[in-house]
Amino acid sequence: MAHIVLARALTARLARRFLKIATVIFVVIVAGLALLTWALAYFFSPWWWLLLVPLAIVALVILLLRVVLMFIIRQIHRQSLTQEQAKHIDQFIDKVQSLLEARATPFPLIVLICLKDLLVHRDIVTVKSVIKDSAQLTSDYRQLEKLFN
Repeated sequence: MAHIVLARALTARLARRFLKIATVIFVVIVAGLALLTWALAYFFSPWWWLLLVPLAIVALVILLLRVVLMFIIRQIHRQSLTQEQAKHIDQFIDKVQSLLEARATPFPLIVLICLKDLLVHRDIVTVKSVIKDSAQLTSDYRQLEKLFN
């Protein structure tokens, strides 16, 4: 039972991290486009302000998508983590992420693979196979499992 709780906690934490990065990138892009729209309206024609209408619609759709994704992530792992569990999970995710980056697997793809593994196998099979490749991560994963007992 502990390995299922840990798998869900890892997947939720990983998904939150990815969503946070995606949100920052999106906000920067929208702010840049809004600034560009302001510059075009200021220097050329006020009609350029109309460009903000589709930009606002896209921003609202993305915001709604983010809210839905956060709801799904909360459903994956509902329990709150202790400080010790959160710290160890974050360290473990950092190690896995560095290993995955070394293997050139895109981070968003790993999140999707973890979600698929949870839905199909009810366990994070892909991450466990990556863990087998690293002796240090194996002991770290066992320590995490002990934290969730």
